[in-house]
Amino acid sequence: MEANIDQVMELRGFNRLYTEILGILQNKVYESEYSLSETRILYEISKGEHSVASELCKAIHVDPRYRSRIIKKFERQGLVERIQGIDARNMEIRLTPKGQEIFHMLEQRANAQISALLEKLNEEEQAELVRSTTKVKKYLMKATSSLKIRDYIKGDERYIIDRQLSLYESERHFTSDIWKSYLKNGVREMIDYFRKDKDAIFILENNDVKVGCAAIKHDSENVAQFRYFFVEPELRGIGAGRMLLVKALDFCKDRGYKHVFLWTVSAQETARRLYATQGFEMTQTHEDNSWGVPVLEERWDMDL
Repeated sequence: MEANIDQVMELRGFNRLYTEILGILQNKVYESEYSLSETRILYEISKGEHSVASELCKAIHVDPRYRSRIIKKFERQGLVERIQGIDARNMEIRLTPKGQEIFHMLEQRANAQISALLEKLNEEEQAELVRSTTKVKKYLMKATSSLKIRDYIKGDERYIIDRQLSLYESERHFTSDIWKSYLKNGVREMIDYFRKDKDAIFILENNDVKVGCAAIKHDSENVAQFRYFFVEPELRGIGAGRMLLVKALDFCKDRGYKHVFLWTVSAQETARRLYATQGFEMTQTHEDNSWGVPVLEERWDMDL
């Protein structure tokens, strides 16, 4: 359906207002020395402990020569390093400790910028603004995206580990070695003891770029555990998480499981609401101080 000129100008006006308020058209963003393009490339590299240039191409639509210049700049500053990948044809790019420090600093400044905007609104206005932006994302994604869920392939475990480490540090401040070992060892153990008849790892992709995950791990012949569930921030609020959860529960039913459970923390409010809508109920809670910040862990259960 062809849009009329009033609709076109309204959307363009919104775009100009948004970019002006956040200052993202300035040469430098978040009171740093980095441009918008540079921070976006740093963000994409941060998604994996090892990133391949071809994967960056899928995620970032900028001129390859410009992207190469930025990565070389990061190398000179000691933010990234190149290493030989599993595939000898590709060099992998990863953040150095200094690069990780800069990335998390930029994330904190970005969060503070949005927090300062929200603090000027009352609670009802804040909620309405978030609902409105979620609706904008929903329709923009409908017009431009191609979401699909695929099964695990070798190498996905690196994405699952790296993104959860990064997201939980940025969003929940999970930084302890205990947390990191728990996550890494859990994913690797699932891969080592993977049973095709009872286990599943589902990867969500948008336009062939990995943007989320969910897994089912057998606890016993009749009981499954739902694990490693996350969606990239830009895909949240548009039903992507629900797609993953329903896919996982359908797998459980198809494989004859009678019961499924999961562990989460009380701070994961959006995920908890999603679990409740699908029939999960909270059955246990306990406090844990080993992740880097105090958390209230929760177990949720559901009969199938």
